[in-house]
This record gives sequence, structure tokens and C-alpha cells, in this order.
Amino acid sequence: MKITTKHFTIYTPENNNRLGSFEISANVDWGYSGGLVFNGKTLIDYDGVYCFPKEIAEGLGKAGYTVDKSIEPV
Repeated sequence: MKITTKHFTIYTPENNNRLGSFEISANVDWGYSGGLVFNGKTLIDYDGVYCFPKEIAEGLGKAGYTVDKSIEPV
């Protein structure tokens, strides 16, 4: 599934895969991307950034996903 927020495009797992990803989609001169690891509909790990963006957590929440309590969005 593709989720679009103001600054990010988020890809959640498909076909029983556990891996997703995100990338910055805002019109800026720089960008970054990272990986997402899910257990069912719960995000359990990520990489690519030191602090997990709150905007990604909110986008996932609106799409019916949860973020594990060990991940503190900033």
C-alpha cells in the first residue's frame, strides 16, 4: 500500500512481506529514504534515520497501522 503525507511517501508490505519503506517526497533540495519492518500491522523497526519522523507514524496510523511502543516518533 502507498501512503502519501505532506512530506513523505510510505510503502507498507504487500504479499505477506514484512518490509516496507519511506522516502521524502516534498519539493526540497535534499532527500532521504529508509526501511520499515512490520509484524502484521505493527511497525516494529526502521532504519535510514536516527529519529523516527512523527509524520510517518501519523500516516501509518491513519491507514490502520500501529507503531510499537519502543519507537518514539519525533
